[in-house]
Amino acid sequence: MITEQFIWFIDSRFYYQTTSLDKMVRLIPPHQKPIKIIIDASAQLKGRGYWHLFSDKDTLLEELMAKIELKKTQLLKFFTMNAIQVEIVINQSTDYLKVLNSEVNNSLNSLVVIEDNTAEKRHSIFQKLTDIEAPVLLLNNKPWKHPLNLVAAVDPLHEHARSGKIDENIVALTESWARLMKANWSVAHCYYVTSVLVKYKSKILSMHRDGLADFAKKYRVPPGKCVLLEGVPEVALVSYIEKNNSNILVMGLITRNKLEQLWVGSTTTALLTKLPCDILLIKK
Repeated sequence: MITEQFIWFIDSRFYYQTTSLDKMVRLIPPHQKPIKIIIDASAQLKGRGYWHLFSDKDTLLEELMAKIELKKTQLLKFFTMNAIQVEIVINQSTDYLKVLNSEVNNSLNSLVVIEDNTAEKRHSIFQKLTDIEAPVLLLNNKPWKHPLNLVAAVDPLHEHARSGKIDENIVALTESWARLMKANWSVAHCYYVTSVLVKYKSKILSMHRDGLADFAKKYRVPPGKCVLLEGVPEVALVSYIEKNNSNILVMGLITRNKLEQLWVGSTTTALLTKLPCDILLIKK
């Protein structure tokens, strides 16, 4: 699985951390692909509903757009200096999702990058992650180390009613990124034994161990790359990430019906509440 286009969605209210710029410089060149940046001004422009109260509303708009244009110029200069081909557009439409997906569909394998923020500052796009028609890389403010550590979270027994194709793509993209960026990588699977099933723990452990081994064989995951973690996924994964200083967690983002789009899933929701590291969400 090769990423053909990177799209960085930036909230004009807060722009970006310097760590995000550093990550882009490490991520883009190995892929030898351009980056498209969408500076979304729609959230800021929502305040125009009150601008009629001010006599200088035209000046306010001009000042706002001037600041955004300045940031655009700075970004163009930064990426040009780093020999990265870049195109930047400023979105004022309230239907930013339509604008984003239009750009996504211009390429076969696009990837959307969004910087995380504190809950009160998060862009409303975080409520629509399942509607983005591409994998999504969520960036936190922790810098990447050298070399990178990637971990692919899979569910080979499909206990959470997701397609095995998602796990295949998770591993394929993780392996591809690790190869291009000369990163370390591993494949993690979590299993949890409830108290009512504790007497069957050895059988459950054996079932998951065999399932992970079969998965590794089927998708040619090299020996020693797979790890079986005991515990609730949202706890076991975070512990593994912290212990191994993992930089990117690659995992699936699925929904089974419209109602569940509000919740996505307990593991994903818990991890998205507070990112333990950067998270790359695979949709299909």
